[in-house]
Amino acid sequence: MPTHRKTRREKELAGTLRKAREEARTKPSDPKSELEDSREALAAMKQNMRQATQQIAEKGLMVTTQIADSHGKFTEVQRLNPAVKVQREAMRAIKSLKRQIVELEEEIRATPVAERQESVIAKILKSQEERKNAVT
Repeated sequence: MPTHRKTRREKELAGTLRKAREEARTKPSDPKSELEDSREALAAMKQNMRQATQQIAEKGLMVTTQIADSHGKFTEVQRLNPAVKVQREAMRAIKSLKRQIVELEEEIRATPVAERQESVIAKILKSQEERKNAVT
């Protein structure tokens, strides 16, 4: 297995390029809908975090479970509460979603500036064309 990803050109030469995947990968997205989805996911992750924290508070860090050995005899063992893993994953997801939300908000704020700059450039070009046409 190669240690690096092939470029689009290398895939085209080898005949292994999947155009549908490339189009999906480069497809422009709508930052506003992504921001809304991220906020919904953040709310869900916060809820998961609250529930996991509540279960850890109620049952403790270690829980007693019964396991069957090779003879079918059940024995009680102390295991780490599964809610700890849920809590850890929720914390990671919350951190990632917050970072994504900040990036999307910056992208949304930057979009009108770029559009204004494009319109200013268009106006300058139009005025230059008008001057050029007026002279001739």
